[in-house]
This record gives sequence, C-alpha cells and structure tokens, in this order.
Amino acid sequence: MNANPETKVDLEMQPWKKSSVRTGIRRAPWHGLIGMAIATSLAASTGCSLSKGESGAYFERFSGREAVESQLTGEALAQQKYSMRRLRRDLASFRLTLEQLRRHGKDAGIDRFELFVRPYLETRVDTLVDTDDSQFHPELRPFRAELLLSKGVLMHELDDRRAVRQTIDRLERDFASMTSMLVLYPTGEAVTLEQGIALLRQQTGEI
Repeated sequence: MNANPETKVDLEMQPWKKSSVRTGIRRAPWHGLIGMAIATSLAASTGCSLSKGESGAYFERFSGREAVESQLTGEALAQQKYSMRRLRRDLASFRLTLEQLRRHGKDAGIDRFELFVRPYLETRVDTLVDTDDSQFHPELRPFRAELLLSKGVLMHELDDRRAVRQTIDRLERDFASMTSMLVLYPTGEAVTLEQGIALLRQQTGEI
C-alpha cells in the first residue's frame, strides 16, 4: 500500500517530525510499563503499613527517629530553663523597684506595686515552685530553688514575714538532701543552697 502523499511530503519536508514519530512508536510502551512498575512499588511499600491503622508505622521504619525525639526533649528542657531564668530576673527587677520606692518613701507606690506583684507570684511562680519535686527534671531543681530564694527576698521587701518563713521552710524541706547544690542567690552570688538559705535567714532576720 502507498502512503498518503501529503504525509510523505510532510515527513520529507520536516525530518525531525519523522524521527519523533518513529521514536514515539518504539518508546511509548516502555514508558507505560515503567509507570506501572513505579506505581505498584509505591503501593506495596506504603499501602500495607498505612492500611493497618498504625499512624506512625511508616515513619517508625526509618532510623534516627529516636534521635529526633531526644532532640525535641532537649529543646523543651532548654525552653523550661529559659522560662525559669526569666521568672528569676523578673523577681529581681521587682525587688529593685520596691527598694527604690521604699528609699524614696513612696508608700502609696509600694501599695500599688504590690497589687501587681502578688497576682504575678500566684499565677507565674507559685504554680511552678509548688509542683512536686519528683515531677521536676533533675537539671531544673537548682532553678526551682533559686525561684524560692528570690521569692523569699521579695516577700521580705513586702514585709510579709509569714511568707518568708514559709519559703524558708519549703526550701529546707524540699531540698534537705541537696543542700550542697550550687545556686545563684538573688544578689548574684554563686553559693551552695545551704549558704543561700543562711543568707536568706540573715537578710530577712529569720535566724
């Protein structure tokens, strides 16, 4: 049979089109087979594990998952340390403000500032330091002790002797076996907890 004259002329005039037609005839079936093979492989590797209803099964098969989780735990611990340091700095700032107000005889200012300080302590500090020590990560215990020391000094500035005594009792009770632990006293000195409690007693007159 003779080819259509128009088609023959077209192919002769544009040889690249002739080549592409022949190439397409040879490779089209292979493209289809390869696509089917890839689809089948993906279905076999993911479909089985996900169809069992185990939400993390697919990812648990990869190495390094434990490393990622431990890294996240480390980040959470670092964030908690940062938050507790920030609370300690806030209490130090409150103490300095009260000292300045008292130095200038601003009794009304002290009363107004106390209305802000006490709710802050109740909602931000007490909820943290009142947590059972067994629930604290060991690395957070010095930060908890430092917050209690800072609270004791601040309560002294507010002339709340009862709160000072309660804070000292809490320190001696909760950290009875950790008195050699190194902490930062509110004045910025690095001391053992035993020394910190002694300084707090001396500073507040609770000897």
